[in-house]
Amino acid sequence: MKKQEAHDFRHGSITTSFERPYRPVDLNTSLTKAFPLVSMAEKLMEEATSATSGRAALTLARGDELTILLTAMKSEVTLEEHSAPAAATVILLSGNIIFTTSNDKITLAQGDSVTFTADIPHSVHASEDSAFLIVIGGSS
Repeated sequence: MKKQEAHDFRHGSITTSFERPYRPVDLNTSLTKAFPLVSMAEKLMEEATSATSGRAALTLARGDELTILLTAMKSEVTLEEHSAPAAATVILLSGNIIFTTSNDKITLAQGDSVTFTADIPHSVHASEDSAFLIVIGGSS
């Protein structure tokens, strides 16, 4: 049996961020992958700072049934109303965002999340510099 390795992001045993172009992990293959989300989000925030849109995103992993994205948005930036291609969950890693639908206005703080179905048009506003995961799709 192969010995499993423990990964310590602080001691550099795996990549501590990412380089462009970034190739998403293929979830259609058998694997285990760790992500240093804090350092990746910090680098994305640097990209968002220089982007005219005030945001930057990175697809971390993609498969037939699931996509995972890491997104950074500068303070006071709004992602205009849109719909997800499938049911999704937004998990706020840092900052503060307002998730708005026609029926709800939900303020998310660090560690909060919201789940919604594909038929829900929504917008996202960053009240401060923010980083979040978006998990789209999946099946049981």
